Amino acid sequence: MQHHSLSTYRSSSVITLLQLALAVLGIWFILHSWSSARAEGQLVLQQQNQLLMRETLTALSHTAGYLLENDQLDGLIQLTAQIAENPFLHDVVVYDANGVRLSWSEANTPARLMYSPEQSLPLVPMVEEIRVGEQLLGYIKISMLHDKSLFPGYDFWQQLMQQMLGLFLLTAAIGMLIKRSFYHFAERYQANRPHL
Repeated sequence: MQHHSLSTYRSSSVITLLQLALAVLGIWFILHSWSSARAEGQLVLQQQNQLLMRETLTALSHTAGYLLENDQLDGLIQLTAQIAENPFLHDVVVYDANGVRLSWSEANTPARLMYSPEQSLPLVPMVEEIRVGEQLLGYIKISMLHDKSLFPGYDFWQQLMQQMLGLFLLTAAIGMLIKRSFYHFAERYQANRPHL
């Protein structure tokens, strides 16, 4: 009888250790999946934002081409100032075909110092040719801010990921409470069961 009790205790200990190992592995998997999904989501938002800025830059190059072709330098300066008001951009510069600056935003000079990767807020440059037909009239360059908090949907994505993590942890806690209650109920049932 004592041998049977010892064997049952060992079997119960092994099962408990296995359950604990599975629980730890499950929590690690949930946290790892959450972290990966969060990083991938941020990357997708960044890529979408860069694609949108690239399309905007292409459209602006056509406008700049019209202004350059018609020697409207004042219009080009106004266009540069309007583009620079975009919260996603740090600075804007328009060059002629020889690389001489024709128009630039106020932040252009300090922007040159911010291209270093060591900077806390590095800039992402984008350049588009200004063409009218086959003729190259110049270039337009923008410096995009690499600040995740500016990306559309970033705050919503952060909240969604935090809520998902909270739900995972809540589900795990409820599962452990149910298991514990069931374990205590089974123990009480075994203790109160009449012996034949």
